[in-house]
Amino acid sequence: MSIAIAELAEFLPDVASYPLEECDGVAVMRCRFRISAYDDAWFAALGVARPDTLERAVPKRKAEYLAARYLCKLLLEARGLPPGVGSGRHRQPLWPAGWTGAITHSDETAMVALAPADDGLMLGMDLERWMSDKTAGNVRTGILVEGEDEVLAGSWPFPRALTLAFSAKESLFKALYPTVGEYFDFDAAEMVRVDWDRGRFSIRLRKTLAPGLEAGRAFDGGFYLQDGQVLTLIRASS
Repeated sequence: MSIAIAELAEFLPDVASYPLEECDGVAVMRCRFRISAYDDAWFAALGVARPDTLERAVPKRKAEYLAARYLCKLLLEARGLPPGVGSGRHRQPLWPAGWTGAITHSDETAMVALAPADDGLMLGMDLERWMSDKTAGNVRTGILVEGEDEVLAGSWPFPRALTLAFSAKESLFKALYPTVGEYFDFDAAEMVRVDWDRGRFSIRLRKTLAPGLEAGRAFDGGFYLQDGQVLTLIRASS
């Protein structure tokens, strides 16, 4: 592993574990990657299978996929598990039996979380670059429902608060998708609490999505700031 990282340092200059507070039992790894240094040969060099669906993909998509799946490989091998993570019909990751995880990437950073699927654990994680004022103004109505503006009012500028809400809803989607089995929109949930100082939030379903995921059920999550980005993570039992 260390030899491969050294040889491919231009593509993967930084690979490391990423411990998160209040996330006991969840292993997280992060890597930086450089799209400009991507080469198809890196798949074989890193021991990651390249799916046929990537044959005509642009280098950015290939680099994101490779970086994230390499982190999956490291996490799984460290636990004596088969290193491959497949993809479902909606490109969702298919984890080994008894395990669950989450994958996210943004601006040449990839992160992967992995945990035992004890008690029906649902896990979602999302990394986002801060929105600009212009972007926030353009997408605001597609992300928020009535009343969320008040919840997000705090010590952060609105574009950053909106980025947090967007990321939290993406994490919720990733956590619930394996149970729901289909896409659902941003208006299916609403932010109901943000603790800006502790980095915690609560998000509540507005619609019933599946048995056990009825309207009114709330989920707690955490958010973490890093290098012009915000990371959100939700962990809950089904």
